[in-house]
Amino acid sequence: MATLQEALMVAVDCLQAGQPAQAEHVCRQILAVDPENGNALYLQGIAQAQMDRLDEARDSLATAVARIPDNADIHLNLGRVHLLSGQFQEAEHSLRSCLALAPGHGGALIELAKTLSSLSRFDEAAETAQDVLRTDPECPEARAVLSDARREVNDLLGAEEHARAGLRTAPDHPRLLCALGLALFQQSRIGEAVDALTGAVAGDARDWRAHFNLCRIHLGLGRLAEAWHHLDRGYAAYPDGPFAGRARRFPEPRWVGAPLAGERLRVWQPYAIGEEILYAGLYGEIAERAERVVIDTTPKLLPLFRRSFPDIDFIPRTDPPVTTVGGITRQCSAFDLMRWLRPTEATIPARRRYLVADPSAVADSRRHFEALGAGPKVGISWTSSSTADTGKSLTLEALRPLLGLPGVVFVTLQYGDHAEEIRALRDRHGFVLHSPGAFDPFTDIDRLAGAIAALDAVVSIPNVTAHLADALGVPTVLLTRPFVQNFSLRDGRSLWCPNIRPVFRNADDAAAVERFVDAACARLRNILDDGVA
Repeated sequence: MATLQEALMVAVDCLQAGQPAQAEHVCRQILAVDPENGNALYLQGIAQAQMDRLDEARDSLATAVARIPDNADIHLNLGRVHLLSGQFQEAEHSLRSCLALAPGHGGALIELAKTLSSLSRFDEAAETAQDVLRTDPECPEARAVLSDARREVNDLLGAEEHARAGLRTAPDHPRLLCALGLALFQQSRIGEAVDALTGAVAGDARDWRAHFNLCRIHLGLGRLAEAWHHLDRGYAAYPDGPFAGRARRFPEPRWVGAPLAGERLRVWQPYAIGEEILYAGLYGEIAERAERVVIDTTPKLLPLFRRSFPDIDFIPRTDPPVTTVGGITRQCSAFDLMRWLRPTEATIPARRRYLVADPSAVADSRRHFEALGAGPKVGISWTSSSTADTGKSLTLEALRPLLGLPGVVFVTLQYGDHAEEIRALRDRHGFVLHSPGAFDPFTDIDRLAGAIAALDAVVSIPNVTAHLADALGVPTVLLTRPFVQNFSLRDGRSLWCPNIRPVFRNADDAAAVERFVDAACARLRNILDDGVA
């Protein structure tokens, strides 16, 4: 065999020639002679990373760091492998170790910017990316990080511009295409978003963010086969799943659709209350398949869910989560239930409701509503407090034709303080929005469910109220943009929510909003006349 130094050079040549398997073979020969050779471990780790064997690469590079702790490049490459593996805190540690040894190292700075962005520390990520651009004004990775940072603060046009600026010099760059796709997605420019995200995964099959967002888009469009394809590809690249840092880590293996006879399954919630109510439509079915089901639940949903699914153990969702629940053999997110229980449209059962409101609360609400006078009672929710509200909110002033429908008694289901807007509506037009009762719709979900169940219909933007009304079997007019992910709207109906009837808002000019509200009036009148959604 050649000298060890000559053998190391052979390994380097193999890596540069795109032959990682040969490089690894040479490194193993070196390590058979000199097990402590840090350079051979380093090159072996790079070769393993190039072959997507990230666990082995991480072990090789970590051992190399222990052998040669003052080599900045080993720290850099270990940080890259941690980043690819979704181990963002470990990546930050390795990259800062590199920068401590080599201040201003351009490669480490951009990897650190990407890592900070993945940790949702967007201000720090943007500052680091700007440092990179000062020395490399055309760095595409820096532009992608800046795009993500602007998107995070809901500056969607700024996010789009940063991505397009980078693409002018690197037109096929996967991370830039992903950043552009995400900015377009949040602007509801769905066709353009699909094109950009598809380009991202074509250039980098491991781009889990692009895969997961393509899953979201296809799910929203009711294309289940395409959605689950991208979900599976995303999971293969990033096992924590499509939860943007909200993944809950438990010691049990993840359930991936195998039979559950004899299994005890824990289900955790990755998303907000509206989605939690949506996924509850799967709970009864999963309880029939497993020996025991334990579900982490937002505390204010516990009374409603325990009443609706008495065979399931619901425990309060906490941060950090309780990681040990006795006897559990498998775990998964509530979103994963949809993947495995609804692989095709044919597996979606016909049903009208799956939640059960408190009978005494329903009776109290009916008495309250009867005292408001004759006519059908319709609940309404019209605005969102979310900073990421992409144009779904409306004003009561815009909804005047709806609120003036003859003979209809409207009840506000809106949470938050909107007394001034409600008072102005009454003073200007004589329209009255009645209170649903002496409770807070935001904090008392169980009483809210009782009130909704006592109504004849609901009119709502896409939010918790709409999900709750559908789950309780109440006909609901959904005031929405043409695309809204969680309802999977297609052909005038929702794939998941049979009681939802959407009315689409295609533009924001006065004439378009007027047509939109007129369509909502017609849809509500049809529901009230027919008695069904």
